[in-house]
Amino acid sequence: MPTSQRYQEYIKLMANPDAIHKLAKLEFLNDDGTVAFTIDNSYKHGYGGNGNGSRAFLQSGNLSVSLQNGKRRQATVTFENLDGAFDFSVNKLWFGQKVRLLMGVKLADGYEYYLPQGVFYIDSPSLEWKPNSRQATYTLTDKWAYLDGSLFGNLRDTYRIPNGNNLFAAIQTILRISKYSLTPTSNIMQMLDPVAPLFTDYFNARSTTANGRIYTNNLVPYDIEIEYGRTYADIILELNALIAGWIGYDSMGRLTVLPSENDITDQTKPILWDFTTASKTFLGLSETSNMGDVYNQYIVIGEALESDTAPIGIATNRDPTSDTCVGRIGLKVQTESASGYYTKEQCAALAAFKLKRTTVLKKSVTISSTQLFHLQENNLITVQRADKAGSPIERHLIQSYTLPISQTGGMSITATSVTDYPDITIEKTDFSGVLT
Repeated sequence: MPTSQRYQEYIKLMANPDAIHKLAKLEFLNDDGTVAFTIDNSYKHGYGGNGNGSRAFLQSGNLSVSLQNGKRRQATVTFENLDGAFDFSVNKLWFGQKVRLLMGVKLADGYEYYLPQGVFYIDSPSLEWKPNSRQATYTLTDKWAYLDGSLFGNLRDTYRIPNGNNLFAAIQTILRISKYSLTPTSNIMQMLDPVAPLFTDYFNARSTTANGRIYTNNLVPYDIEIEYGRTYADIILELNALIAGWIGYDSMGRLTVLPSENDITDQTKPILWDFTTASKTFLGLSETSNMGDVYNQYIVIGEALESDTAPIGIATNRDPTSDTCVGRIGLKVQTESASGYYTKEQCAALAAFKLKRTTVLKKSVTISSTQLFHLQENNLITVQRADKAGSPIERHLIQSYTLPISQTGGMSITATSVTDYPDITIEKTDFSGVLT
């Protein structure tokens, strides 16, 4: 059966939670990403999933995902470990052990349909032993932990990236550093991350002009130096800041960089689930308003490279249909500096992005639902609000969610409304930001 047909069968099944047979599985990975062995949530399978070897099986735990630059995924897993096969010790599970978490359902024909939930490193193990019970609990942290110093990634020497380097190539060079020598390697068994990253091509043909000079947006515009004692993550985040991108590991365990400019049109992103009050998947909703975090003008001050005057970009909500526009509540301003932003066009793009984010944050919802295994941060869900006049269908961008690993229990989804975006005005200014 084609994969697309399997997916449609899965979607249809998820609408009827009472018929779901939940599956969960941990794949223990070799350094090159191949699977060494597995453990699932069936006590009949045991180590390797074939009824032989260890009697361990997944018992409980949860997955947490949050939309942010850097570390996004974290999980805890608890399993029965009666024979000690999964103790944390040398020659068993040890520092640097990678695992892939998958969850899914058994389809009508018995096919086990799994969806990846992330690739993690094992962290903070604990063991609880009682008569007739030996439970092992592991915290799983996503692969960013090998870049930010929490498990690995501290710099031994000052790291330099010369002006003019391709910033995406610079990121990939970091991922190919050997964890044994801290120098670049072609040996995938030694790399910090051998999985090829997914980079946007959005910036490859884009450029801006400042002081008569053309700056190509996928090139590093100045010499970058990150001193020893900091981390590889600091370097990658500075490179990412040059394009105001979203960067983090996706559910496949692949470092992904996407442009924030596309977020201006969040309404066009894929809708992953439609919640209605008649649906068995919808268990309730709470809504909060964060008016203290709302601004209607955002000013971004960049860095001067060849001028004594720093570039400035200004974005303003003057949309009369918006309930937080300048004409309705007055001018509420937020100003911030942005290193690596060297043209007013870049500053204006970041200001528009920041302004839109503060606007949608005024309304957020937390949805309680049955378990869904295909949700992804930074994508859409809809909610039919039967509690409002006309039962409008509101679109919300997924910001975070938690999902249990066990068969029972619901999930929680936090999302922000994308139905009330204002028409944002980019103010016309000279290079220094003075309104013209």
